[in-house]
Amino acid sequence: MLLLGACAPQPGISDNQRREWGLQPIIGNFAPDRGEGGKYKLRERVFFSFTLSQPGYVTLVTMDSDSTTVVLERNVQLPAGRHTFPLATDRNAQGQATYLVVPPLGPSRFRLLYTSTPATNRELFRGKLSNEEFNRHTQAYLSEAPVRDVAETWMEAVQ
Repeated sequence: MLLLGACAPQPGISDNQRREWGLQPIIGNFAPDRGEGGKYKLRERVFFSFTLSQPGYVTLVTMDSDSTTVVLERNVQLPAGRHTFPLATDRNAQGQATYLVVPPLGPSRFRLLYTSTPATNRELFRGKLSNEEFNRHTQAYLSEAPVRDVAETWMEAVQ
């Protein structure tokens, strides 16, 4: 079971960043199951769906309201097509793995990273990061892959 905190959504990846980072349109339709900006009560489950136009590796990262980053999934190898996190094959002692919404209340930001080869830098996305640092970590994470993409979405925890 993974617990999700909240944070203020920031602007997504800009067109300039997409060009600077050499991103290609691989990820599509990345959103929580209630749609971008969907509202979830505390302790409710949330799933994230997305499509990939080609096979590769994906990493799911969130940033909490205090700027703490958490890696929810790392280097998950997936074929092209439609997917949902957590994967149906993800299991824990209680059965199906799940993401649960937890305090604080408010919006939460999520970033899905695609690489055509597995990313090797596991030291990124640790601790409290500013928006600029979050972007630098994202760029560094993607830098080794010849083909890369990023998508961003958000949801809101409510009472």
